[in-house]
Amino acid sequence: PELLAQVDALPPATDTPDVDEARAVHAEESYGLRRLLRGFGLPLLVSLALVAVDAGAGLLLPVLIRNGIDEGVTQLALGAVWAASALGLAVVLVQWAAQIGETRMTGRTGERVLYSLRLKIFAQLQRLGLDYYERELTGRIMTRMTTDVDALSTFLQTGLVTAFVSVVTFFGIMVALLVLDVELALVVFATLPVLIIGTVFFRRSSVKAYELARERISAVNADLQESVSGLRIVQAFRRERDGAERFAGRSDYYREARVRGQWLISVYFPFVQLLSSVAAAAVLIVGAGRVDNGTLTTGALVAYLLYIDLFFAPVQQLSQVFDGYQQATVSLGRIQELLQEPTSTADREEPLDVLSLRGEIAFEDVSFAYTGEEAALTGVDLRIPAGQTVAFVGETGAGKSTLVKLVARFYDPTAGRVTADGTDLRHLGLTAYRHRLGVVPQEAYLFAGTVRDAIAYGRPEATDAQVEAASRAVGAHDMIATLDGGYLHEVAERGRNLSAGQRQLVALARAELVDPDILLLDEATASLDLASEALVNQATDRLAGRRTTLVVAHRLTTAARADRVVVMDHGRVVEDGTHDELLALDGKYAVLWRTFIGEDEPAGV
Repeated sequence: PELLAQVDALPPATDTPDVDEARAVHAEESYGLRRLLRGFGLPLLVSLALVAVDAGAGLLLPVLIRNGIDEGVTQLALGAVWAASALGLAVVLVQWAAQIGETRMTGRTGERVLYSLRLKIFAQLQRLGLDYYERELTGRIMTRMTTDVDALSTFLQTGLVTAFVSVVTFFGIMVALLVLDVELALVVFATLPVLIIGTVFFRRSSVKAYELARERISAVNADLQESVSGLRIVQAFRRERDGAERFAGRSDYYREARVRGQWLISVYFPFVQLLSSVAAAAVLIVGAGRVDNGTLTTGALVAYLLYIDLFFAPVQQLSQVFDGYQQATVSLGRIQELLQEPTSTADREEPLDVLSLRGEIAFEDVSFAYTGEEAALTGVDLRIPAGQTVAFVGETGAGKSTLVKLVARFYDPTAGRVTADGTDLRHLGLTAYRHRLGVVPQEAYLFAGTVRDAIAYGRPEATDAQVEAASRAVGAHDMIATLDGGYLHEVAERGRNLSAGQRQLVALARAELVDPDILLLDEATASLDLASEALVNQATDRLAGRRTTLVVAHRLTTAARADRVVVMDHGRVVEDGTHDELLALDGKYAVLWRTFIGEDEPAGV
């Protein structure tokens, strides 16, 4: 529950129609590593304590070795050697226990953090408007949840612990070197400027390489998703080879970016090892002279050489962690961008609750344009009384579906307003409002599961009796009874193991079960054969009989059965009336009707 509650930690959505201004509202929100780990303070503190024990134990070993040499070996005191060895064994056991604890604690915490992050990403994807999905490739969106989260997972599971241990060890050894011998410490520290310069160069270059790699893997994933989704078309037009060549090209771009990053690693890591060897050689030369003149013990020199190896080891470990850190940072930045994306259909701060609707719909001087496109609607004024069935007809691109999308509040108008029962839709609670809608698209989308699950999608708490009653109400029960298993028949992804007519009947039953006040139909019969069309038309009539119903009519037989027909042309309402009235008017609708029944040539229609 506490992790689910973190979904609410998303920044408040804005109802500002200007996207740039909306992003500015979120500018102060940060989804950096610090915020990501917020709420996990106690386990992180325990992990840090274990890291300190691990690093401290590692720092004690060279001191014990020094004592064993100076007080035992050189003095031929076997007892001192045994004492130093026993203490060393105890330190190693403590370090081993600390490493087990820190790895387990960090691993559990990391998984909980990632679980929370996945919930936040999913919640954000669910609430974003359709405009976001129209401008973003599906593969890029999936990359956020898969590749980017995996990069964070790798870093949190292994890199974070290694980074903490390495940082503590590095500064601990700096102190130890200064305490043991300042002169030799200065010899070692002389290599630090060169190390810093090399590290800065590596960091700047690798960041660019990782960002480029992340961008290119998104393109690879997007191409893969699109190719799989459109495989039927690819095979029908024999474009398999072209698709493979395109995918190979994008994969090769990704490979080049990754090779660039690996080249930087192949240069930087040996560079750090070279500095370590140079520092060890310099200390050995200076230290040997001091041992010879008696100002430094043999044990102290050996301990110093061990510390040098330990001193550069954290740098190498941090360099390796940096590879994962850079990938995690780039991934986190892309996830942050997603989480900060404002939804175009956000609730107001105090939206009005919706328990029921009479169903009166009004468009008041409504204009709308999709992102980067010409206006789809211009100055639409239209009132639809409660309980009326209205069919929208017109040529492709006339704005019919756009009107229905505005009523569903998949989009908000760029000018004017759409109202339900006299209230601007933007003032209503979005979730509560949509509970009062029934939507049946032209291509019914069914999720994998049973037929019963598909019908109960809008009301998962519905009983079997209620599901069956909804099916009977639209005339779908007899069809379902013929399926293997009936209501327990397994539906494949997107309902592909059902015919188009069967899918539409299930979709109509799904809409009936939620008992909507407003029904939105995007011509459910456009792709059906005549027999299936007759069944679906009967089901549609039953479903629409007592509700306000808006129908996008591609077939004019549907419009002829409606209470009212609205003719759209280039985003404007050009005719409005009953089927008979519009035929008598002998305007655009009459031309469309004569063309539909074959009395006119279709030229210009």
